Amino acid sequence: MQNKQNQILQLLQEGNARFAAGKLKSHDHLARARETAEKGQHPMVTILSCSDSRVPPEIVFDQGIGDVFSVRIAGNVCQTSQLGAIEFGTKYLGTPLCVVLGHTKCGAVVAACTGAKLEENIQSLVDSICPAKDKTEAKAGKTGNEIVEDCCEENIFMQIEDMLKKSAVLREMVHKGDLAIIGANYDLETGVVKFLGPHPKNDQLASG
Repeated sequence: MQNKQNQILQLLQEGNARFAAGKLKSHDHLARARETAEKGQHPMVTILSCSDSRVPPEIVFDQGIGDVFSVRIAGNVCQTSQLGAIEFGTKYLGTPLCVVLGHTKCGAVVAACTGAKLEENIQSLVDSICPAKDKTEAKAGKTGNEIVEDCCEENIFMQIEDMLKKSAVLREMVHKGDLAIIGANYDLETGVVKFLGPHPKNDQLASG
């Protein structure tokens, strides 16, 4: 299974390299749409990413229809509904790799770092990022806009940690080696995705 996970990761890395170089493949999206409508979906990866309109996973990884089981929400946070979607993509659609994709200059992270007070439902998203903000502040000894980029990466790992703590399904799959969960961070200016690897305490979290 690890070989398959590595192969999928390589496809994502190669796709992002094409995107960043402005050399996207030609995809016959209509043909692929018809094929997957008839034969069903068999995505290779589940991606939890931010809803930001500048970070469409299929495009930044140069993939086509049916390749990515995409779960998107502002701040790439993992609340209950997102967790359920990720469990569905990994267990029932069989994607052996899950990527938590954050990005630079994330507005939700900026809101958390600067203490912005927003409408109730939006605030619930920002509150999900506050543990990452607190941890980043403690590490950096700084606050506000100065920690935004560090917090973007910290938030990726905090969401992975939450996923593994809250989901027995994901813990079991990771523990057995049937699933790998890794972080990645997209640079809005360059188009390059920085792959961060698994959570530093991956094995400990997966073992419960």
